[in-house]
Amino acid sequence: MASPLKVLSKKSRKNYGNRIKLISPAKLNLYLNILGKRDDGFHDIESITERISLFDEIDIELLSEDELRFSCNLKSLESSSNLCLKAAELLRNRFNIKKGIGLHLQKNIPVGSGLGGGSSNAATVLLGLNDLLELGLGGEELYSLGSFLGSDVNFFLSQSRFAVLKGRGEEVIPLELSRSLRHIVIWPGIPVSTKVVYDNCRAKLTKFFNNVNILKYALKKGDISLVQRCVFNALEKSAFGVYGELKVAAGLIEKTGLFSLLTGSGGAFFTIDNVSYSKARKLLPHNWFVFEVQTF
Repeated sequence: MASPLKVLSKKSRKNYGNRIKLISPAKLNLYLNILGKRDDGFHDIESITERISLFDEIDIELLSEDELRFSCNLKSLESSSNLCLKAAELLRNRFNIKKGIGLHLQKNIPVGSGLGGGSSNAATVLLGLNDLLELGLGGEELYSLGSFLGSDVNFFLSQSRFAVLKGRGEEVIPLELSRSLRHIVIWPGIPVSTKVVYDNCRAKLTKFFNNVNILKYALKKGDISLVQRCVFNALEKSAFGVYGELKVAAGLIEKTGLFSLLTGSGGAFFTIDNVSYSKARKLLPHNWFVFEVQTF
């Protein structure tokens, strides 16, 4: 795996001495295949993942008191299980850090949408604290921490625009692609449990296999038509089986003529074509969340 950047890119950070403000981007799974279940209960996957311009924002501050503070604009996320808090606790305990840390999360990425918000938040906190505390952690050290926190965390630690993910998702192979894609991200407001969708996944649902190399070629050439033919999500049937309302939502999107795919375990969808935001917004129910994004 490639090493993450030791210093965050300027477009991702604003530094104010003992405080740093970071954006925490979402992701899309352009391709997700399930290769089998592992002895540890996780699944081996192969995925092509794209980082997109839909962001949470995280403020990290070093405090004089030896304590850990966390707040969020969504009070329901202010719990000990939040990955922002877990990432900070892990770093403090692993490196015996005595400085206090204050975290504030501005949550914009829908929760339970399959857009990777929680994993991105964890990675952002690790990167931010590595920078603020001048820990000098390299790629493998950060990836080790990320793997402990969640399967998608290492993708965000890599700061890659596109990457192939393997293992349970913690193995990251960055793809050097200069082109950017545009998408409309659609969230019908149906929160989905990743664990439930994976637990419902059966081998008979994942026999379809698209050639991942063709998709990489299509992305490199910017061939949107070929990209549309190659995108694939082996978890769609499982997600639709568990969440019937998600299948209904997919049917409504299809009736509008928009080409879309579920991302991750759901429940957000995304388009591959160049449909305009205004057109998508008019075609879709007014109470659904619709975002215009691009590769970030």
